[in-house]
Amino acid sequence: MTFFPAEPPLVTRPRPTGLTHVLDRLEGRPPEGLEMIAPYIDVVKIGWGLPMLLARERLRERLRVYHDAGLLASTGGTLLEYAVTHEREAQMLDEARDLGFDLIEISSGIIEFSPGQLERLADQVTRRGLQYFIEVGRKDPKHQLSLKETIAQIAHARGLRPYRVIIEARAGRGVGIFDGEGAIKWDWVRALLSEHPREDLLFEAPFETQQVQLLQELGAETNLGNVEFASVASLATERLGLRGETFGTIRRTRTVRGPPAAKFLYFLLETYRGLDQTQLAQMSRLPRRTVQSALDSLRRQGLVQEAVSLHDSRRREYRLS
Repeated sequence: MTFFPAEPPLVTRPRPTGLTHVLDRLEGRPPEGLEMIAPYIDVVKIGWGLPMLLARERLRERLRVYHDAGLLASTGGTLLEYAVTHEREAQMLDEARDLGFDLIEISSGIIEFSPGQLERLADQVTRRGLQYFIEVGRKDPKHQLSLKETIAQIAHARGLRPYRVIIEARAGRGVGIFDGEGAIKWDWVRALLSEHPREDLLFEAPFETQQVQLLQELGAETNLGNVEFASVASLATERLGLRGETFGTIRRTRTVRGPPAAKFLYFLLETYRGLDQTQLAQMSRLPRRTVQSALDSLRRQGLVQEAVSLHDSRRREYRLS
């Protein structure tokens, strides 16, 4: 058996988790070497209103390049918001389908869509045989959603069964889960994951440092978006633990069935290990009864075991099996 692979990795799409969503800024032709990095990409988004800058046939050819590499092509959310503002969403969706887009991003990043409007747009996309993302969050750092609003909007979006729910990050500073310096607001991340399963969410993370931190904390199978083409190979090595930041530390979370609370407690125990019910309730912000029910589910799946604390024999701790 050789050390270096004889062939590129076999890719089975669609991947259920660990999606890499890349942003195409129309900086020249699709990158040379696309064939080499394509196995590590799932979706390419031609960002915001950039498709309007290309002649139709050049846009069609660009999308064909991505399809030939086995990739899905998505619009950016701003394009649909622009079409709605000009009362041309039906025309935009028809032409996007005919040109070769596979996914439409539905967002309220600039203009505010009501729940009813989101439902109607999702229905229009579906009737044209296309899939869609729903993006939650606002682009303006001065007018951000609260954490409570974000959780509620994700819940509504998931109910519409999109390809994934995107968590808006724009340029990676002052938006969504990132503060003004680009640092991750971990209390937000943990609150989102206590309510919604990781596999349904796609976190925009433009900077490599943000990508690494999310993988370190949430595991190799975290869905990441707005990745630059130049960062694809780097991200792939981080997912595989082939770089210093994740060497020997990257987690590959086992399949956890049940409600989001069970999956979130598994994540906490994978991260911190040896926690009792009080600590789990405090860290997850879940009711004690929900914590108990989630732990019961994890025990039945053989994922978690209860044991006497090594530090205090009066305490019962929970650890991964």
